[in-house]
Amino acid sequence: MDHQWLTRIKVPFRDVDMMGHVNNAVYLSYMEQARGDAWEAWFGHGAYHRMPYLVGEAHIRYMAPAHLRDTIEVGTRLTAVGRRTYTLEYLFRREADQTQLALGSTVLVFLDLTTMKSVDAPEEFKAKAREFGVEG
Repeated sequence: MDHQWLTRIKVPFRDVDMMGHVNNAVYLSYMEQARGDAWEAWFGHGAYHRMPYLVGEAHIRYMAPAHLRDTIEVGTRLTAVGRRTYTLEYLFRREADQTQLALGSTVLVFLDLTTMKSVDAPEEFKAKAREFGVEG
């Protein structure tokens, strides 16, 4: 996967379950961290307040376990823009050997925080998407 942003996460003890690997639910938190890092890099600090969104859908396909103290690279890529939504894909790899650990995606919905209703994708966002070659 070609990514537009890369986040590195060193697995802390709290993320490991009784089987000795990163618990499946933790990957959602890693996606959240990667998404926040990418969003800030693309739009600057505080951009969420200009263009709020929420997660409407999340999907993860697990392929190999990650373990305590592994460094995980999370490649994040914008893949689709809808009228009120956008889709990000995530590739999880172990940094040391580049083993692919998981693939994930989220569909995010732009939101008006006053009415809590979905709104059209902001122009600022659509312009960045076009820079990445993603038309909405």
